[in-house]
Amino acid sequence: SGADTIMRCKPLKYTYEKEIVMYAYFKKLVYFSTECIFAPNAYRGYARTFLKDLEKIRPSSIIDIIHSGEKLNIDTKTVKMPERRNCSRCGFVSSQEICKACILLEGLNRGLPKLGIGKSQKALQIVTANKITPDLI
Repeated sequence: SGADTIMRCKPLKYTYEKEIVMYAYFKKLVYFSTECIFAPNAYRGYARTFLKDLEKIRPSSIIDIIHSGEKLNIDTKTVKMPERRNCSRCGFVSSQEICKACILLEGLNRGLPKLGIGKSQKALQIVTANKITPDLI
């Protein structure tokens, strides 16, 4: 099970993206910076633009948002946290029997790109039962 695995960490959490890019450049590291072809129409683009505009007005705004998010107190006694386990196919940490990456790959390999999008339980049932429904084509 995934319970004995190491927790995920975010060592560059407080580092600005431009600083990470400069570090990668000076250390001659491979840095993948190509934007997804679907990104211009994605909602995240509007959020990114809003944050960049906000940062022009107040440079510390992004760090302030991160810190305020950390201060939110989530009562883990009342909120059920997902169980950590390993994907039965690739072995990577997942909260499901088969991780979303494997489900997406399965859908792409079958010619069913919609399989990796949506409810995990429904996709898991389809992947494990080898069912193909017309709404997935």
